[in-house]
Amino acid sequence: MKYWIIIFSICLLAIGVFIILPAIAPTVTANEMIKTSDVMLGDTFSILNQSEIAVPFYDNALQMNSDDPAILKKKAEALLKSGRIIDANNVYTQILSQNGNDTVALVRLGDVLMQQGDLKGAVGYYDKALKIDPGNANVWFKKGDAQLLMSIDETQKLHAAAKNLSNQPDSPNYKAGSNDQLESMESYKNAVESYQEAMKLDPKLSIIVSARILVATQNQVNSSQSLLNDIQSSPS
Repeated sequence: MKYWIIIFSICLLAIGVFIILPAIAPTVTANEMIKTSDVMLGDTFSILNQSEIAVPFYDNALQMNSDDPAILKKKAEALLKSGRIIDANNVYTQILSQNGNDTVALVRLGDVLMQQGDLKGAVGYYDKALKIDPGNANVWFKKGDAQLLMSIDETQKLHAAAKNLSNQPDSPNYKAGSNDQLESMESYKNAVESYQEAMKLDPKLSIIVSARILVATQNQVNSSQSLLNDIQSSPS
C-alpha cells in the first residue's frame, strides 16, 4: 500500500511541476522546476518515513544553491530521522556559519548534543537560542530536561564517590563527592527554574512540566537518602 502511495504522489508531483507550474508561472526556468520537484520528492519521502531516500533529493536541490537554509534544514531533519546524527550536526553547523542567529539550527544542535550525552553543550546551545528568542517555551522545556539529566548524572557520580569514601576529610574521594553534591543541587535548581519559565510562557505545558518538576524533586530526595545510606554503610 505504501508503494502505491509513493507512485501516486510522484505522479501528482510531475503534473504539478511540469504542467501546472509552467502554466501559472511561465518565467520559471527548467532548473528551478527541477529544484522544486526534488524538494517536493524529498518532502514526500520524509512524510512517508523514508528519510534515507529523501536525503539524495535534497542534495540534488542543493546543487543550484548549496547554502539554501530552508533546504538544508529539511536535509538535516531527514538525516536525524535516518540516524545519521553526525551528518545532521554538520549541516546545522553549516547553517549557523551563514546565520549565527538561526534559532532552529541552534535548538536542533542542542538536541543532537543531548542525544550524544553532551548535556552541558546542549544547554549552551539552548541558552544561545533563548538569548534570541526568550519567549520560546519549548526551548525552556528542553533546557530543563538537559539540566535534570545533568543533575541525575552528577548524583550518580556522587554515589560512586560515596561508596569509596574514607573517614578522612582530606580524602580525594570525599572532596570529589562534595563537589558533585553541589553541582547536582545546582543543576536540579536550574532545571526547576527552566521548567517554571516554560510553564509561565505556555500554561498548556503545566501538566507535563509539573510532572517533570515532581520527578526532579523526587530524584533529589532519593539521591540525598541514598548518599546518607552510602556514607553510613562505609567502613569505620
